[in-house]
Amino acid sequence: MRWGRTLGIGVGTALLLGATLVSSAPGTAKEPVRILLVGDSVTQGSAGDWTWRYRLWRHLVGSGVRVDLVGPRDDLLDNVTGEFGSHAYLDPAFDQDHAARWGMFFAGQDRPIGELVDEYHPDVVIEILGVNDLAWTDATPEGVTGDARQFVEDARAADPDVDVVLGALPQTWISGVERYDESLPVLAAELDTDASDVVTATAPGPFAEGVDTWDTAHLSASGEVKVAAGVADALAGLGIGSPYPRPLPDVPLGPRLPAQLSARAGDGEAELSWVSPPGATAAYVWLRDTTDGESWSRLPYPLPGPTWTAGDLVNGHAYEFRLQSEKGSVAAEDLYSNVVTVTPGPTP
Repeated sequence: MRWGRTLGIGVGTALLLGATLVSSAPGTAKEPVRILLVGDSVTQGSAGDWTWRYRLWRHLVGSGVRVDLVGPRDDLLDNVTGEFGSHAYLDPAFDQDHAARWGMFFAGQDRPIGELVDEYHPDVVIEILGVNDLAWTDATPEGVTGDARQFVEDARAADPDVDVVLGALPQTWISGVERYDESLPVLAAELDTDASDVVTATAPGPFAEGVDTWDTAHLSASGEVKVAAGVADALAGLGIGSPYPRPLPDVPLGPRLPAQLSARAGDGEAELSWVSPPGATAAYVWLRDTTDGESWSRLPYPLPGPTWTAGDLVNGHAYEFRLQSEKGSVAAEDLYSNVVTVTPGPTP
């Protein structure tokens, strides 16, 4: 259902007011727009993330939309311990409800979509699934497209009026993803009806592995922005909110909380220990000999921590150390731990 239709706007008025009234329809409704987000790790996110869910929610609220994200979960995965139940969002001040889980497949959903629709009564279901089917099973792109079709049919069996957003997969470097993504607009056009709209959401490109992701699949901050933008644009096409602003905002990458560093001097060495920020998987060590007036230099490889001993230091010289945290392949941009100063010397 296009949300603008609920206003009963005449054609002449619509021509005069255009998308402004259509976009504001959910904001003036008596009830908030209920949105169910179904997906895998890309949608759930991990410790230390904002998540694209956060960025979408912020955008919709900023557009004047009364929105209620719904679903049985509100957590992240702690990517360091591998445990679910983390709430280490970089900014927890948003509606965290969702129905996503790391490792979820179309062919292996935690709960059938019909059951979720029946329980949570969403107005819109946003789905981004399929990459695990393509990467970890023998599923073909055509087979996954069939799964997406069945997903829509099952959602409609629970609520014939529910709208569905089919999310294209951003990891186009994974085999089969491009063919699957190309099938979605055709599928959406075929399934779209007056009562139940089906549209697609595609993250604006380019989408680069190792930049928009911190490994082969999972979103960095810039990837979150791009996925949220694609979904926001799709919702705007339904009359919910406005398109995501262009140009897309530049956002800093890597962990956005600093590590907490301490150090102990030894004979020709310094023993470092630290507490990493949520989600960080390693840290680069930076050091300089201030006695000799050296500039900062970074070790060529990240260290998993939480301890490391710097050797071959000159006794009596003052050394400064700091850390630059990293999540996967993405190091924090211009964000460092506290600086510690160590003066090695003979131990008693």
